[in-house]
Amino acid sequence: MTSEAMTTLDSLVIRLQEVFVAAEPALTRLDEITGDGDFGVNLREGFAEVADRLAAPDSPAPWDAVRAVFFDEVGGTSGPLFGLLFQSLGIRAAQADSYIDALRIGIGEGLAAIQRVGEAQVGDRTLVDALAPAVEALNGHGDIAAMTRAAVDGALATATLRARRGRASYLGERAVGHPDPGAVGVALLLCVLVEPVYGTEVSDRERARLLDAVSGSTSGND
Repeated sequence: MTSEAMTTLDSLVIRLQEVFVAAEPALTRLDEITGDGDFGVNLREGFAEVADRLAAPDSPAPWDAVRAVFFDEVGGTSGPLFGLLFQSLGIRAAQADSYIDALRIGIGEGLAAIQRVGEAQVGDRTLVDALAPAVEALNGHGDIAAMTRAAVDGALATATLRARRGRASYLGERAVGHPDPGAVGVALLLCVLVEPVYGTEVSDRERARLLDAVSGSTSGND
């Protein structure tokens, strides 16, 4: 029997695709400045593959499809790291009826798995800089709106950091002034995860705050 929390995650897959497809141009432009330029496209194509798998006659459960695609098909370093987060969320959601409990434990365990594999710490200018504050806020307040705000704040704060890991670490000061694409991607994900509890109000506000800042940071680099 599928838990209520798992049913909720499954219901968000189409919404995640909508959000990441809409954000792809901004993410791509940001990654052209600070990385390899493929981050937004990789996410968009990953969710397109998820949609194809879900349209097949023998389709898997939606969240299982997301986890499998990001582990096995999405390129770059971020794909498997997102896959670890999706996997941790799915495991906890399958075991708990409380959606908020599934998020609190699953995101925390996803962060631990990502740090174990990638060895990134807060301040390295990676997706950990958005995910770690989100985990801290959720553990401290039990409020997923606070989690989302903390993730967006963390992602935006990466604009002040000099990268110590990843492609951006080779760019030196050139990446400073622009948020890290992986951190922005994680913050976008968490904006969607808040919607089953708060509707789209919190999500829309925080996504706008995030993407407006991204657009502002890249507008002078045409």
